[in-house]
Amino acid sequence: MVIVSSFSMTSLLSAYEVSIDYHAIGANFTDTVFVTQYHIPSVRSTVLDQLQDIVNRGATFVSLRIWFVTERGMTTDQHWRATFPMTEQEMANLHQYALDVASIQSTFDGHRLHLDVGLFWLGAADYKIGNPATGLGQYNISASEFTSRVESTTDSVIQALANIKRPDAALLVQTVYLDGEVMIGAKANQEWFMITHYPRFLRIGAAAGLTPAIYFIVDGNENHILQPDYIDPQFPALNGHRSMYWVYRTLNFLKTQQLPFPERIDFSCYINRNSSTYSNLTNRILNDADAALSVLGANKSYGIAETYYFVNETQRRALGQGFALEAVSNLRLERLSFWTTPNAGGHGINIAYPFEIEDYLPIIFLNP
Repeated sequence: MVIVSSFSMTSLLSAYEVSIDYHAIGANFTDTVFVTQYHIPSVRSTVLDQLQDIVNRGATFVSLRIWFVTERGMTTDQHWRATFPMTEQEMANLHQYALDVASIQSTFDGHRLHLDVGLFWLGAADYKIGNPATGLGQYNISASEFTSRVESTTDSVIQALANIKRPDAALLVQTVYLDGEVMIGAKANQEWFMITHYPRFLRIGAAAGLTPAIYFIVDGNENHILQPDYIDPQFPALNGHRSMYWVYRTLNFLKTQQLPFPERIDFSCYINRNSSTYSNLTNRILNDADAALSVLGANKSYGIAETYYFVNETQRRALGQGFALEAVSNLRLERLSFWTTPNAGGHGINIAYPFEIEDYLPIIFLNP
């Protein structure tokens, strides 16, 4: 296969960043999430090998997700379940992983990786269970104790990631997300969680030289994206822009609470198409964002925090090139990270290394 491009690889990497939500070394999510077992030499060795291939294939950053699920003192054989609050071993693992990401360099053009980290809250840390008045999470933790644990956890994460530099002196870690797919009005107690924890998270993250943020979720149903006659019952700015239904509502909540918007609006973008092209649907989604979110004062700058990685090569390349062509034609789309496991290719379809990162880069593929 011959790769032909009107851009040099260096130009591509500086204009549009492509990443993997890389948190597991295999398709079996419960067993192969690595941050909780990174102190095991064989796990670390496998991650280093995979990272080298990931950067060689053109990725410019990797996104690590951490699920806080388990009570301290409880044992589990499911490695995706980090502890709430984070243990010293997990903190040390995260720090070592970040150091290892910083050391990786492409053997082809010398470019290096950045690292993003996202925090997810389930089980013991699931603020959607219960309520602040009577207790939160799987074990009915009081609101004050829950907040103490969130603060301890975020402090540990930020401490593990702060001030790590690559050999080229660039800071390794860019964005750290307090929560993903934030949908104010759809998830129980999320308003409380954001009001209680987001201001402090912004403050301590920025003080450590990181970019603290959250990311959102768009409505990727083709029939909704292509619904010009949509009338929103509450917010006229959404009329004709249904894909931004939850993003607008969440940003409006932040504005009402006088909480700052992220400088770049990142969101999950799982497009479920019928007959339209991925290029058309991607363009329509970002046009919706431009039209609706700017009313609130949001920047016209976007990142895809999650999207599909289809098993079918033709379908995957069509999706990836839909985003890539949009990035080439309009600088508003700055980056993309595709999901891996679980459910990367649809419900129940888990994806394991290796990954065809090239399908998401703005490159023209020709047969010789």
